[in-house]
Amino acid sequence: MEWVHTPVLLEEVIDFIGFSIGGAYADLTFGEGGHTGALLERGASEVWAVDRDLSAIRQYEEKGKFRLDPRLHLNHSRFSEFLKLTQGKQFDGILVDLGVSTRQILSEERGMTFQKPGPLDMRMDQTSGLTLKEFLETVTEEELASILYENADLPGSRRLARKILEAHRSGTLHNTQDLAHLFGPKRSKTHPATVPFMALRMAVNQELEEISHTLPRLLDCLNERGRLVVITFHSTEDRLVKNIFKILAGRCVCKELVCLCSKMERVKLLTKKPVEASPSELQKNPRARSAKLRCVEKISQKT
Repeated sequence: MEWVHTPVLLEEVIDFIGFSIGGAYADLTFGEGGHTGALLERGASEVWAVDRDLSAIRQYEEKGKFRLDPRLHLNHSRFSEFLKLTQGKQFDGILVDLGVSTRQILSEERGMTFQKPGPLDMRMDQTSGLTLKEFLETVTEEELASILYENADLPGSRRLARKILEAHRSGTLHNTQDLAHLFGPKRSKTHPATVPFMALRMAVNQELEEISHTLPRLLDCLNERGRLVVITFHSTEDRLVKNIFKILAGRCVCKELVCLCSKMERVKLLTKKPVEASPSELQKNPRARSAKLRCVEKISQKT
């Protein structure tokens, strides 16, 4: 098996997760196991890892470096199902890396790239859920416009939504290259289809819903002073994580004249600003240029 994914912000993850030899950790977006492998190499007592991509799990179970290590507990699961999976187990640190793996992006059969004519799929877990084609059959123009705007701050989202659905309903949308052509030719370093593709992928996989639903609940399986580390790759995700962490820290995020926030302090913010990749990492791994790391530490509840 050829390993093509380089874990981003690896040393920063080890630092902010508060790594200690003998600690118990969780990696909720396993991918090709880069972050998990680093935790095990440095002496973690155990790492529980999950990934919603069954092919990633099977590939690692076949040839992964730590596949036979009893300290590794690897499961096919969405990270929103993690609490049910571990049944009350406590961890010293949890990592959620929200990026899509290089292998997923490069695999044309997944439909996440427009470099080749792939199927209208975009699912991270190809064993369940709606494909992009099926999703487009269920969504209205107004709903799709809202998704494009909320997921990626896309200007002209109503026009783009209409264009996508008209092509789909007319039967001219057969593959990812057909979809990419709707957004026009490349005129700069970034193809105009890049952001719409990301917004559609996020919708197909319900990525923002997973984040909103899961991050606050992960505190329940952290030890006191345990840390939650989240890496994002887009401003929409980063803004969402930032607000969730501020709420958990008892800060106000509402825009009301009279604050409606609970002000319940459950964590301490360890990153006032997101941590980004160093120049040396960017030179080795340009994909890390958009990565942003935020971290909180669980605190004891005042009585």
